[in-house]
Amino acid sequence: MPYLITIIIYIFAQNIAFSAPIKDFTAHYDLYYNGFYVGKSTRSLATKNNLATFSSIAKTAGVAAWFADITVTEASKLRYANNRLNFVSYLYDEKGNNKNEKYELHLDKSLRLYNSHEKKFYPPTTNLHDTLGFTVAIMLDMQAGKRNIKYTIAEKDNFKPYTLKFIKKEALMTDKGEINTLKMEHYDPETKYRFTFWCAEDMGFLPIKISNINPKGDENSLHLTHFNNNPVHLSLDEEEIE
Repeated sequence: MPYLITIIIYIFAQNIAFSAPIKDFTAHYDLYYNGFYVGKSTRSLATKNNLATFSSIAKTAGVAAWFADITVTEASKLRYANNRLNFVSYLYDEKGNNKNEKYELHLDKSLRLYNSHEKKFYPPTTNLHDTLGFTVAIMLDMQAGKRNIKYTIAEKDNFKPYTLKFIKKEALMTDKGEINTLKMEHYDPETKYRFTFWCAEDMGFLPIKISNINPKGDENSLHLTHFNNNPVHLSLDEEEIE
């Protein structure tokens, strides 16, 4: 009997130790391009023991759907270890307008990154993440108190270093009042590429607004509309309240 109790305690302790300390959620976003509504996105996190699956389905909507019927499905798997979420794999699948593009990134047993688009392996890289998974990895890093976060992001055909820095606290206005956020930003002065997150403190640092501005000045942005079935409508006219 004492031996059985020891085994039970050991298994219980293992489950506690390897459970990612981040809650499952579903978030819905509206997508905008240079201020024009162009689509919708649903992002969901599901965790089991030490493995987290972050999935996204984005689809054109509004006037944009008149010209393009596109659906992009993404899935990122992350493993919780050493108090952080670590990249495991990423799947990208785009369908629509006579186009079907699909590729995968994943780590092999020696921690090399395999890119099915380029059909090649890359050597191990520290702080590795993909373009989807890092948006949930920052939630856990911020919960741990980090305000200067560095990642290497694996994209379709290259790697990019990202440094997200805390800019300031901001309150974004919604139809139900203000939401307090921490504004985090990556900016490359050479390429003029800017990536900004507004992370809500009361939602586990979920990004409730994401802005991506390319070197030409074009902006793609996501605005949270629902969080776990609760409506959240950001004001598009005057979002940032100092």
